[in-house]
Amino acid sequence: MEQTARELTTVRLRAAYRLLRDLGSGSYGRVLLVRPRAQSSAGRPPPAALALKLLPKASTPFTSFLREFTVGRCVSSHPGLLRTLPPPLETPKLYGFMQELAPHGDLSSLLEDGKGLPERWLKRVAGQLAGALDFLHGHGLVHGDVKPDNVLLFDASCRRVKLGDFGLSRPEGAPAAAPVGPLPSAPPELCLVRPPDTLALDPSLDSWGLGVLLFTAATGRFPWEVALAPDPAFEAFATWLNAWPPQEPPLPWSGFSPAALTLFRGLLALDPERRRPPLTVLEALEADWGVERGGESGGEEEEEKRKEEEEDLGDGESSLEEWTDEEGTGEGDKTTVPPPLLRAESDRRPEW
Repeated sequence: MEQTARELTTVRLRAAYRLLRDLGSGSYGRVLLVRPRAQSSAGRPPPAALALKLLPKASTPFTSFLREFTVGRCVSSHPGLLRTLPPPLETPKLYGFMQELAPHGDLSSLLEDGKGLPERWLKRVAGQLAGALDFLHGHGLVHGDVKPDNVLLFDASCRRVKLGDFGLSRPEGAPAAAPVGPLPSAPPELCLVRPPDTLALDPSLDSWGLGVLLFTAATGRFPWEVALAPDPAFEAFATWLNAWPPQEPPLPWSGFSPAALTLFRGLLALDPERRRPPLTVLEALEADWGVERGGESGGEEEEEKRKEEEEDLGDGESSLEEWTDEEGTGEGDKTTVPPPLLRAESDRRPEW
């Protein structure tokens, strides 16, 4: 991290990038679609649009920003994990870094209440996420926030998806605080934590998150609001898991095939020590899951890539809080052209 801190590049955003549109925001900050203002050579296409993630310095500890950037860089070699591009950036008020653009948004955009993905698409998502999580776990990391919003789409029918947002990713064994408010994807052992207590992160947390995500992607809704009693949906599920002799699953679980139910039993085991790893998904990909809802119509007939300039939010002149409010930025001490983005095969990775 010390090396990464030394490589932090100060940049004037409005001078270095053209703002295209807002991709999303949350408590962490916001993600913007931008295009570098670098002049293209004759005969070469203009620079590709990228996703710029910005985090306010006022609410983001420097070490947290560096951790997220460093984890993103260290796992960028895997095809199922969103690529983070160097260098890390800063303005007087913001930290930031570039990520590759997912032109079709995130998985939640495909889901409607009560209507999930076709089974073929669902299995594509399942297999790719299982491989991505296995890679993270093999490198001693826990993602910690597996949910539809963090699954990025690179085509209209889930043939290529990537897991992103490493803001909560930590080494296995690192302390994890209780979620703020009800979080459907959090496992029971994490929901039981009360401040100032913490829970040691374990890969089983991601197995649970994957199980909840697959249910949500299949049905278009979360299985429960929180994985604790007295949530009635969770209580019904837990009663079914613990029943002996085995009972018929409650609604809506009864709509899944035996193979899918076996998969859910493994990923969503109440005891984290008995929870199956994400690669368990691969054992069930050839079986019927009982969630087929049509074929390939619709998505594959869409454009392969969305128009990246649907809405120009100001072209560096105004809007979006005056392009992140660079008030007080000097003219002579800031980068006014985009810093070079190093190619993955040639850059020097920061040490973990």
